[in-house]
Amino acid sequence: MTKPIDRRKTTGAGVACVTGASGIIGRRIVARLMDAGWRVRALTRRGAAFDARVVVFKGDVCDASTLQEFVKNADVMFHCAAELNDESTMWDVNVDGTQNVVNAASRSGVTCFCFISSAGVVGNVTERIVDESTACRPYNLYEKSKWAAENIVAKGIDGCRVAILRPTNVVGEGKPGAMSLAAGGLKNRLKLFVKGGECAHIVHADDVAAAAIYLMNLKSETSQCYFVSCDEEPLNTYAGVNAMYVAYRNGISFDRRRVPVHLPVCVAHAVRRLVRGKRNRGDVCYSSKKLLSTGFSFSNGLEGAIRRIAEVDA
Repeated sequence: MTKPIDRRKTTGAGVACVTGASGIIGRRIVARLMDAGWRVRALTRRGAAFDARVVVFKGDVCDASTLQEFVKNADVMFHCAAELNDESTMWDVNVDGTQNVVNAASRSGVTCFCFISSAGVVGNVTERIVDESTACRPYNLYEKSKWAAENIVAKGIDGCRVAILRPTNVVGEGKPGAMSLAAGGLKNRLKLFVKGGECAHIVHADDVAAAAIYLMNLKSETSQCYFVSCDEEPLNTYAGVNAMYVAYRNGISFDRRRVPVHLPVCVAHAVRRLVRGKRNRGDVCYSSKKLLSTGFSFSNGLEGAIRRIAEVDA
């Protein structure tokens, strides 16, 4: 049973801590918290620039002593820090680091804890529609480490509301993801022809940050998990995303009938299995139905995300 919610804390009269604060999601959560009047503390491994009002802690989640000071007397915690690339430190950061963060949050009396996980924890699936009830069978080390971290967070923190977010492929200005294939060249054109019908799974980082802030204020007696995706959008495919991006980058209207010709999804899946071994079909959809059922709505969505990035790149 959670403690009664202190409304002063959910309306920005308290201290909010963000790990991984310089990342694509973390820095947007920081900005939204600042706008809402929170006193924000940012934990980052890099010397990133923040608003002068943000209290910056330079360090990482593996340093328990830094974490203890970081979360002292804090009200809410957003755990965004993760190691995506270096497998030699991935388990230490993603799993042991998450345990350190949870321990520190528990001792500090945090009343709301939001963990940014990944849709990748699901791993290999046979279903075409994936939701929060789908069994997780993580495939690679990153997926396994994020799944192990989820299990730590899902145990809950006494007196604290816990939300776990599983975003799909996060994009933003400067990080176009699947839209990078629009750069042209023979290799990219070939990829679009082969992969064009497969889901690109893109979601804007602003929408993920907005979901995190929204769920901070959502009452729940148990730890809750939510996918954050725009996969149900029919044009969230490699061909659709890139055609839309090129149109908006060139300042012209997008014609949905002008999506490039591509191979069927089954062919792309066969090619990928031949090259990389067992992999999911390209038409797997990570459903945000549970998140949307709470009343949340995407301010950008698929088209808004592509338009924002294309206009910056124009």
